[in-house]
Amino acid sequence: YPAYQNHLKKTQRVEMQAELVNLSSHLQRYKIANFTFTPANTAITLADLGYALSNGSLLLPIGNKPTYAITLGNVTANTWTLTAAPINSQLGDGFIVLNHRGERCWNKGTGKTNGTACVPTASTNWDGK
Repeated sequence: YPAYQNHLKKTQRVEMQAELVNLSSHLQRYKIANFTFTPANTAITLADLGYALSNGSLLLPIGNKPTYAITLGNVTANTWTLTAAPINSQLGDGFIVLNHRGERCWNKGTGKTNGTACVPTASTNWDGK
């Protein structure tokens, strides 16, 4: 049973990584259309991209048992960071982060009790190493 639970967590994590890449595509299209992430000097939110938020976060997957709360932060005219914080059954699996440069990171085992998200760099990735 524990191996099955670990497999479910990994599957949900990979699905969230794919969703972050999808969201980054939406952000890039927004910038192409508006030339900035801060129109009228106000940082965009995921709601500006058409997503319904709950307490400022996008809960995915949509339904009764979301596994991640996604936030858009560090928004400037040319930059952003997407952070997926584990919730419910994913607690403790680790924050997943993607930024405007395509840099990504995942800290295995973080996020059980409000841990700190990793900071993506050119040398970090989503395989937890």
